[in-house]
Amino acid sequence: MGCAQPLVLVLNVMLTLALAQAANPYLDEARQLARELKFSDAIGRLRVARQVADLDKTQRIEVLELLAKCHVAEGNKPEAEGAFSELLSLEPEHELDRESTSPKILTVFDDVKRQLFPEQRVTLVEEAAPPGRFRARLVDPFKRVSAVLLMVRTGEGPWAENPVPLEGHRLDVPTPLAPTLTVSWYLQATDAAGAMLATIGSPEAPRVTEAAPRPIITSPTPRAPDETLAPTKVASAVTAAVALIAVGVGTGLQLNAQGLERAARDRSRPPGDWADTARATHAEAVTQAQWSIGLFAAGGVAALSATVLFAW
Repeated sequence: MGCAQPLVLVLNVMLTLALAQAANPYLDEARQLARELKFSDAIGRLRVARQVADLDKTQRIEVLELLAKCHVAEGNKPEAEGAFSELLSLEPEHELDRESTSPKILTVFDDVKRQLFPEQRVTLVEEAAPPGRFRARLVDPFKRVSAVLLMVRTGEGPWAENPVPLEGHRLDVPTPLAPTLTVSWYLQATDAAGAMLATIGSPEAPRVTEAAPRPIITSPTPRAPDETLAPTKVASAVTAAVALIAVGVGTGLQLNAQGLERAARDRSRPPGDWADTARATHAEAVTQAQWSIGLFAAGGVAALSATVLFAW
């Protein structure tokens, strides 16, 4: 059928080939075959090209558009409709060049678009988003949407309009919230006359964001006294007792040494009445006096240690 096609149809296919970017060898071969008006052979190469695993979205759209045009050139309307249907499912907003495209191709393309999106339907599709964000995709094949508005109401107040910027038909906005009041909100797409074309939520059934809960501040619970003594306190008590015993024993030895010393000096009564016993008694008194001094010193060290341990 190739050369029997209207000249405008052939020129349209040639223009598509000229503007296309290289995708893979099969697509390159398909372009060359289409330039030679070998549309049937080009279709075969395009069927292989669309199966390439690393074909990105832009290249896939190119393959599908050229495939549909080649099918129209060969008179394969159902196959052309299938290719256009897949293309528009992948990219609903895709459009052909109305000035350079053959009316025959445009007719098939528009028929498929009306079947996929009856009554020029516009859709807002919610997408997954991280906490605190809201994301949606606008499906507007016939480019009817003039504005997208985020309608917000705080508490029982009035609705406020917040225009939402569109970036490649994707919407990404913070989830409306207030620190102390509940926030109601919904999303709507409108045409140039302000008529609502699509919505997520509504004034009657809006999305609701609850106020952030206030932190609960509680006073610390008093700690019950610990009935168990700490090891340092026990050591302090033991050391204090040792100090008291040392001082007591030292005092006793000191008093006893003084008594022995007086008895040794009394020459009228034993043991002072004999020189040898007096010397022995004096020696015993000296020994006990030395022990008492040592115990006093040990008691002082123990008392200091007890004070440090108690304060620790």
